[in-house]
Amino acid sequence: MNAVAIDFEQFVQINHSEPVTTSEFVAKAFGKEHKNILRKIEEIFTQVPDSFGERNFTLLEKERKNNLGFFVKNKIYELTKDGFILLVMGFTGKNAMSIKIAYINAFNTIAEKLRQIQAQQHVSISHLISKEQADTIQRAVEERSQRTGEPYQKIYAGLHTYLNIDSYRAMPVEHYTAALKYLESIPNAPDMFKSAVVENNVLRTINADGRWLVIVENNRVTYAENINGYSCIKADVFKKLLIQTKQQAEYLVELAKRMRVIHGECDSSRLDRPIEELHPKIII
Repeated sequence: MNAVAIDFEQFVQINHSEPVTTSEFVAKAFGKEHKNILRKIEEIFTQVPDSFGERNFTLLEKERKNNLGFFVKNKIYELTKDGFILLVMGFTGKNAMSIKIAYINAFNTIAEKLRQIQAQQHVSISHLISKEQADTIQRAVEERSQRTGEPYQKIYAGLHTYLNIDSYRAMPVEHYTAALKYLESIPNAPDMFKSAVVENNVLRTINADGRWLVIVENNRVTYAENINGYSCIKADVFKKLLIQTKQQAEYLVELAKRMRVIHGECDSSRLDRPIEELHPKIII
């Protein structure tokens, strides 16, 4: 087999953070029958300590169809670089040496790529916020929801969009302060990070025409919202109005019943009792 025509990096894979190959790949690269490679590996087991064999040769089973269409399990081995070198040490034949060198170079190339990936991951992880910082952001989200009535999902979505991140738990540490300031700000105004307290405790001018709902606590603006198009009414007044509306509806129903008495459709005794006795909660 021509070693130049083989991409040996396809024969080397990563498993559990270590470059490995398989007995099938070795057989293909050296142009040998797989059963002979298996026999050679099992011969090695009789000559090396068990710890070496277990560490560098892992038995796997691969399911495939046979010529009759039935699924059968075939035995293969997964080899580390050390296991591969020990296996092919005595291989001879045309291009055997160049194949060995190409295969070992592939192991080294994959190992270097793995090292670079692990180094990048280490740098990335070390620059992310800690679990304690993530928990602080979660509490800040809960506090903002209680303060503004916004649902959690909306707050998280706004935070992720503002910082251009996928998840606050995988947030670069340099975004941490900005995240907290965003969560302390009022809805729809993430740039208003500074305190709303101004000289003489006078609220800053809101640069927009219209009607605004502003909540101030301890001379500090905690919430502001443009309420153009909405009617404002005190909650207790609204509840009283709602009760009176229901009572008036009952009053009208009673009048309708009394009017039907003329046509003999209702008990005339209702005419002798004041409406207030029949509906004591009615306000006239």
